[in-house]
Amino acid sequence: MSTNDALLLIGHGSARYPDAGSAMRRHAEHLRTSGRFAQVEIALLNGAPSVARALALIKTPTLRVVPFFMEDGYFTRVAVPHALGDRPAIICPPVGVHDGMAGLIERNALAACDGLAVLSRTAAVLVVGHGSATSPGRALALHRHTARVAATELFARVEAACLEEPPLVANALAGLRTHPVVVIGFLANHGGHLRDDLPALIAAERAARADAARPVQFHGSVADDPMMVQIIIDQAIGDPRGE
Repeated sequence: MSTNDALLLIGHGSARYPDAGSAMRRHAEHLRTSGRFAQVEIALLNGAPSVARALALIKTPTLRVVPFFMEDGYFTRVAVPHALGDRPAIICPPVGVHDGMAGLIERNALAACDGLAVLSRTAAVLVVGHGSATSPGRALALHRHTARVAATELFARVEAACLEEPPLVANALAGLRTHPVVVIGFLANHGGHLRDDLPALIAAERAARADAARPVQFHGSVADDPMMVQIIIDQAIGDPRGE
């Protein structure tokens, strides 16, 4: 990779929340000061700036595109290439499939335990991803990263749950009532799932728990972790998927 290359981060966005790409925007600002790329731009599939607008700003001949998504599915394999049109680009793997994501989940879970003033070995960690109601059951990076965190044995239990397919969040939380629980979002976008759906599910679980010694703490999403900047760099400079 040359420092003359441009980097474009493409996220999902939200019609309801104009700032849904706020995490990606913050990381882009840090990347601009890193000197690793000649130019760094962001774009949203649903919102502003659009992909077309971002592409119009990029003048360097070599463009590296890092999808700011947690899974390698429809959006990264179909929607992002479609949005790029005939613009030549190296499409890199999405951030969420990077092996370092397990470390970010662990780091955030430990911080959440500190915030609750509980020992990590007594706490359960629930990592929540999107999942798919239309094509459930496929292998997800969510489950791979969760299994790696569980293998560290730093926590009493570590499980994954989804908003759109089993194991569903409400059922997973109900199964963890013998532990204090920290919930980590495996969600790239600051849209309705992170702001509305997941907090509502957590609030319902809190209301169902009679024991104040076993709280449920929502620690936000790993997408906000500053270490995401290095993961973006790694995905950009590594081998592309071959598109």
